[in-house]
Amino acid sequence: MAFLVPNVVVFAIVPVKRLGVSKRRLSKFLSPHERKLLTIAMLEDVLKALKSSIVHKTVVVSSDPDVRMIADSFGVSFFSPSRYGLNPAIQEATAWCMQNLADSVLVVPADIPLLSSVDVNKIVELGNCNGSTVVLSPSHNGGTNALFQKPPNLLFANFGCKSFARHFKQARNKGISIRFHYSNSIALDVDCEEDLLKLFESPIANYSKRFLEEAGFASKEPKKHSSLTFKTALEM
Repeated sequence: MAFLVPNVVVFAIVPVKRLGVSKRRLSKFLSPHERKLLTIAMLEDVLKALKSSIVHKTVVVSSDPDVRMIADSFGVSFFSPSRYGLNPAIQEATAWCMQNLADSVLVVPADIPLLSSVDVNKIVELGNCNGSTVVLSPSHNGGTNALFQKPPNLLFANFGCKSFARHFKQARNKGISIRFHYSNSIALDVDCEEDLLKLFESPIANYSKRFLEEAGFASKEPKKHSSLTFKTALEM
């Protein structure tokens, strides 16, 4: 599928928690070390999709120096926010993107490992129109797994539980043109055992699925943890 190269400069923002505290809701099935490796694998899948898309520049947002090493290995920018919390960090990173001449910004979380460059390109294409535009892509549970804004500062970041409705309402109340991109690959963010199963059963071969295969996920039971030496792209 061919996509038009956008006539605006598009930056992608990928916020990432500190690796030591990520994915605690998976603690019944994965050890702390395994959760860290899964977080890294998912981030690498997201960065791979963005790198092969029509996005001009990607910036990883985190206060974790280990995350910075991953960003460096992919040749993308790294931004360490001075403010605490997901939404303040995204707002700060958005301001940084605008200072670096971004005309539009796409925010995607680091835990959507099935993200593809086709999805990214479609979102950018939907937003590449005249006038102020917001493109929203929901998660399965009502969250926001992609938020595109042109220009970048149309909305205040309001990510979290049921954020799709909040972002939609904010854009509607401001009279901004809203477009939607529905995609099963974007809709899957990994937060629970059911999400792990969907990822494991996906036909897509990526870092995250390979991690689950090497972790022996198919035979895992709650609080049974294996010892892993899974190699991420950073270590290969």
